[in-house]
Amino acid sequence: MTYSQRLLQQGNPLTRLAHRSRFSAVLNLLGNTKYQQALDYGCGDGWLLKTAYEQGIISSGIGIDLADYMLSACQEMFREIPGFKFCKPEELSKIISPQTCDLIFCTETLEHIGNAENAVTQILTYCQPGATMIISVPIEIGPSLLLKQIGRYLANLKGNYGYEKYTLRELFAASILWNAEKFVSSHSLKNDYTGHKGFDYRKIEKLLEKKVKIQQRIFSPFPWGGNLLNSTVIWVCRVENT
Repeated sequence: MTYSQRLLQQGNPLTRLAHRSRFSAVLNLLGNTKYQQALDYGCGDGWLLKTAYEQGIISSGIGIDLADYMLSACQEMFREIPGFKFCKPEELSKIISPQTCDLIFCTETLEHIGNAENAVTQILTYCQPGATMIISVPIEIGPSLLLKQIGRYLANLKGNYGYEKYTLRELFAASILWNAEKFVSSHSLKNDYTGHKGFDYRKIEKLLEKKVKIQQRIFSPFPWGGNLLNSTVIWVCRVENT
């Protein structure tokens, strides 16, 4: 079973709904627009790139990931599909030239990067002027966090789902006070690789506002619920200068 299959098929109805809705929302936001070359920063096993290709949204693409086993999964998934390459972030300059991508995916990735600004800066190097950028990150603060922790707990009852636990004090600070800086986490320690615990999506929004033009912000899986009842926030951005 691939990484994406685990997300979409395992867990429980709450976790499956969150992951399936996020994937669908990202693809639906692109509508009928066709793109020549996509860059998927944090591509995982390549599921999003392949689905976009199969739906005729993209003609070619580059997938970036840190994990060797993910890159191997991508190579296998695209074994018979030309026009797609996969590598680690530091190898990207050897694969493509600057300003060659007209579509960027970066989904559920920036929360795991200690210096998100460096990652966004690298991504922008390879964007054409006018490129579309789809960014998504989890909502790990406010009342949504309570619902997510319940869903994760229930999913883990079946075994090996895996999630970061909060003490009651930490959960109160993050979900009721909207303050993820009152306790120790990989984000407060500014680690190179960070987890979900202690992540505040509002910092990413401020970063994007400095770098690109945010055209749309939606929440998933319940767009009407805003940041109170959702697991994910998605931004549609336009790259104006590179």
